[in-house]
Amino acid sequence: MNQAVLPGPRTGRVTVPASKSYAHRLFIAAALGRAPVTIHCRGTCEDVRATIACLRALGAGIREIAPDTYEVTPLSAPPLKPYSLPCRESGATLRFLLPLVGALGVKAVFHREGRLPRRPLEPLLTELARHGETTTADDCDLYCQGQLRPGDYVLPGDVSSQFVSALLLALPLLPGRSTLILTSMPESAPYIAMTEEVLAAAGISLRREGGRYLIPGGQRYQLPAELTVEGDWSSAAFFLCAGALSREGVAVEGLSLSTCQGDSAIISLLRQMGAEVDLTSGCVIVRKGRLRAADIDARPIPDLIPPLSVLAAAAEGESHIQNAHRLRYKESDRLRGIAELLNSLGASPAIDGDGLLIRGVPHLKGGTVDPMGDHRLAMSAALAALAADAPVTVLSADCVGKSYPTFWADFQSLKGETPCPAPSETHSV
Repeated sequence: MNQAVLPGPRTGRVTVPASKSYAHRLFIAAALGRAPVTIHCRGTCEDVRATIACLRALGAGIREIAPDTYEVTPLSAPPLKPYSLPCRESGATLRFLLPLVGALGVKAVFHREGRLPRRPLEPLLTELARHGETTTADDCDLYCQGQLRPGDYVLPGDVSSQFVSALLLALPLLPGRSTLILTSMPESAPYIAMTEEVLAAAGISLRREGGRYLIPGGQRYQLPAELTVEGDWSSAAFFLCAGALSREGVAVEGLSLSTCQGDSAIISLLRQMGAEVDLTSGCVIVRKGRLRAADIDARPIPDLIPPLSVLAAAAEGESHIQNAHRLRYKESDRLRGIAELLNSLGASPAIDGDGLLIRGVPHLKGGTVDPMGDHRLAMSAALAALAADAPVTVLSADCVGKSYPTFWADFQSLKGETPCPAPSETHSV
């Protein structure tokens, strides 16, 4: 499906889907529990459905009992035959479940699609092998077997927060005490805090001492009987940035203002760039101000870089996005993809090592964008149209389903803002 987007700013109100980062963790915690849990998860995306499919394959009962509402029955006794786990393109699904199958002591085959076989898994695989779980790769399939042993696990924190979260989810299941030692500061600490929050909600105890976690073994998960996944700040960022291009503004509902989600940093970044931001309970309203360039550290907020890059192209001055090396290993080489997207629409960004230099232009031009199957590039192209002087066509636009299935419907619900009235003529007397 290709999507043509008319140019010019838009205004309106949207409610964003559930946070996929929270949803992954909550469905896993529910599947590891003692009793059924009901989870309300608005707009379940393809990545979360991949986690659901894998948990079902592992023996959990997960059924949609009403729209956006799931009943999760915990894992039953594992069968003797190897599990077949369809990860599709979800990196979180693969990384979170790798240690889990080792903790359960079962054989499993992870089926990977798209760029997922190319996304890094080291040093996690080496550390799992050191404790009893071995893996071998055959093209797109990853075979796992062996029983993880409790002990001292060591990881660098600056490779992927998902590696840390994966071990925090699995190690409490082992029969003895384990430690997880981080040899460097975590790159995306808010995502680890999110995992800690879910573990606490599920009754899992651990203690953190600086860069070391002390994790008692033999624990069982138990979430509350019913819960709702909070709204997704990563998805909201595209509409909040759309508000920064609109005089009348865009209101985004369904967000928690006290969240652990690191991408809530979009609020301070928009203010830094000159947008007007109003906060109320569960609603964020953003309006256009005098947009100016900014220096942005991508390390803690890689998913915000695509929409912020578009905003930088519409701002005064030259923005510098730094420490964006992890963008090269997403659903596309997202660093190159952002540069090509903006270049095709009339900006002239420059890749600077693992960063981007983006000089703002008076307006972007229309054109055709190939997001290379990357959901965040497709949504960025739609955002770019709001700062363009002609339509933008997004190829294979249905790739947004990976994180935001209703994106195009929500985007189309926005209306073109009322044009500014022409200044009245004056006459000297």
